[in-house]
Amino acid sequence: MTLLLFAHEFLPDSLRKRIFHFPEIDTIGHLTSFFILTWVCHSIIKLSLPICVVLLIFYGALTEVGQSFLSYRSGQLGDFIADVIGISLFVMAKWIYVNFFRKNIKRELNKTLVEQKTND
Repeated sequence: MTLLLFAHEFLPDSLRKRIFHFPEIDTIGHLTSFFILTWVCHSIIKLSLPICVVLLIFYGALTEVGQSFLSYRSGQLGDFIADVIGISLFVMAKWIYVNFFRKNIKRELNKTLVEQKTND
């Protein structure tokens, strides 16, 4: 995301046009923005993950339907699929974190506490 902002503001016009006319840039934007939106809703706003998933899938579908009625935008199934993939990637990342990294952190913390108790 930061790289795209940098590219938009600081690269020469010819290179910027090449990057932003790349067909997949819109799909990457949808995927990234819905990944971040899911993280914000779940981690910062503190909505439960199942509620976030349902609401954001509905929101993604609604925005694409709404865009199909606008003359200057077009609702695309590919954009909706990218939204759902972004949401799913966050869910997978959260699952991996909870099931692997958090367990290892707790295990190391417990090990350290046990060692401190035996040393005292």
